[in-house]
Amino acid sequence: MENIQSIRSRINTVQNIQKAATAMKLISTIKLAKLNAILVGEIKDAINVLSNMLAIVAGEAIYNNEFDKSHWLLKKTGKSLLIVLSTDQGFCGSFKQSILNTAEKFVSEYDDMYLEIFGKKIGNLNPNVADISTTRTISSRDNIEDFARILQQITLEYVKKFNVTNVYVISGEYINAMTQLPRCLKLFPLKIKDATTFSKTDFNISKTELFDWLFEKYLYSLCYNIVYEHLQAEMSVRVFSMDKTVRNADDMWKDLTLLYNRTRQAKITQELTEIVASVECIR
Repeated sequence: MENIQSIRSRINTVQNIQKAATAMKLISTIKLAKLNAILVGEIKDAINVLSNMLAIVAGEAIYNNEFDKSHWLLKKTGKSLLIVLSTDQGFCGSFKQSILNTAEKFVSEYDDMYLEIFGKKIGNLNPNVADISTTRTISSRDNIEDFARILQQITLEYVKKFNVTNVYVISGEYINAMTQLPRCLKLFPLKIKDATTFSKTDFNISKTELFDWLFEKYLYSLCYNIVYEHLQAEMSVRVFSMDKTVRNADDMWKDLTLLYNRTRQAKITQELTEIVASVECIR
């Protein structure tokens, strides 16, 4: 049987874990509440509006053969870029592993590609991944605007500088408070509607320049929505994990307290028995 001191030490440890988990749960809950307060519907409306505007401008540019100098014209050859949004903090083991599994499955289908990982390094996904691949840590991770802007800039850089033909993002998707799943989205190239469905429209500026400007706005809106849902899923996982930790710690504290009381009572009974026995021997 354990002694009282060791049980007392275990109780203190469990209480400290419970306090830390409660604090982390509170922090994650506050962050999740801030995310839920964002009017993400407006972002999705902006994506739809910009998508329609891009289709119109692209249709006019293609119709008038003015799209040759654009970076966004569909290329037949070139590498692909895979961007993986992982986690920077702990207590998201299953969520992080599901993203890793999705990324591994995706990478296994390509012979050569660029890879950008946001968050803690999730391992070597494939020996064929290009040397330029990097792991990034976002200091302003909770700032969706900065995170989305960095994601946008990296996409633009790879399309312009490295001539990538496809850009994919693997991130978390928030379904509900209990369900968060990994998903893979294609950022580039865009699906442009048939140019013949549009009539000739007069623009005061180059259609290619207008399309490039609109595309950057559209890409930022997409990145914002991706980052938003990923952080929402991550925080939901962390809240659930911390809540489970608090409940497990509470159950363990109750079991240890019961064991402590029983051990203490047994010790007192033993000491009383020894005292009585000693008194009887003296008589």
